[in-house]
Amino acid sequence: MVMFLYAQTGGLYSDTRIWEDQYNYFQSDSFSKDQEQSTDDAKMKPEDVKESLTLNYFTTGFPGDHYQPQYTMSQSYFALSVLVAVLGLAMVAWERYTRKDHFTLATPFKRVHIIGTKILLGAFGIIVSYGISLWLGLMHMFNVIPSEYIDLDMKKVYLGLIGNLGTFLLIFLLAVFLGTVMGELLSTVVAIGVIAIMPSYVYTTWMIFMQAVNPNVDLSKLANWTSYMNVFIVFGNSDFKYGPFVLQMILIALLIASAIFFYHRYSVESNGKIFVFPYMRIPSALLISFGGAILLINFWVNGRYDSTTPLSLTELSIFSVIAFLGCLAVCYAVLYRNAWMRK
Repeated sequence: MVMFLYAQTGGLYSDTRIWEDQYNYFQSDSFSKDQEQSTDDAKMKPEDVKESLTLNYFTTGFPGDHYQPQYTMSQSYFALSVLVAVLGLAMVAWERYTRKDHFTLATPFKRVHIIGTKILLGAFGIIVSYGISLWLGLMHMFNVIPSEYIDLDMKKVYLGLIGNLGTFLLIFLLAVFLGTVMGELLSTVVAIGVIAIMPSYVYTTWMIFMQAVNPNVDLSKLANWTSYMNVFIVFGNSDFKYGPFVLQMILIALLIASAIFFYHRYSVESNGKIFVFPYMRIPSALLISFGGAILLINFWVNGRYDSTTPLSLTELSIFSVIAFLGCLAVCYAVLYRNAWMRK
């Protein structure tokens, strides 16, 4: 709650002060003198002044011609993403690591009710913290900025702000889900980070392959799926489409159902193992190897990129296969061979 108040309420208060400073400047003698000294092409018209002060939606990046709150650009949102992940870890993975779940699972309650209560309490805390902090900040902003300078595109407002809440819930539920299928805390933390950043890397790698297949491909067409790949990023739905929002809701529902399903079936004897269920080793090893290959491809391309020697599809394919097989060998060594890792 404190961090949400700092990031959202404090950020919006700061943005409101910036708007006031900008508004006061346009009313000042300094602006009038600047206008007199400027050439006709550089002078701002009254409609230009109003446009630069008008709030039309909330987003990240550069304000452009309109006024845009920039509180979302602060590092506070990254810290909030980490905190909601820690909340999910504390509810399942940390209990397993400290063996406190021995008592939890021995209580006379159904496991479905236990994990359901954990998810409801965690989600409730995130929703209340997000809603109160956002409401306080927006109330102050709307009280200060006159209505004539507010021209909100409500579709973009809803998809942006509610989508941000969905992002925090998604990260929290991902941590809870991984805590039910993994019995070791460190591996769970690593898995959360990898899964959260992997979609954008997969998308980048796909663009690299498309450019290798057709160097003259229109990059603007390849960018249509950016918002779908950024479901774990605050304001990742930069195009304000309904599709990424629906995808986010589907992932939330799947994570809730999966967390309940696996929590109902694991035993305390699995604590300390990388994967709680043996049958998850092979699909997990394949997914991890795929993710590792994706990262290696990105690092390799960024390290050797030369505009005069574009990548060929053949060398890109060969490197991808080698990277995948190398990661698969490492996964096999960790999951099947090294007893010290299992201990």
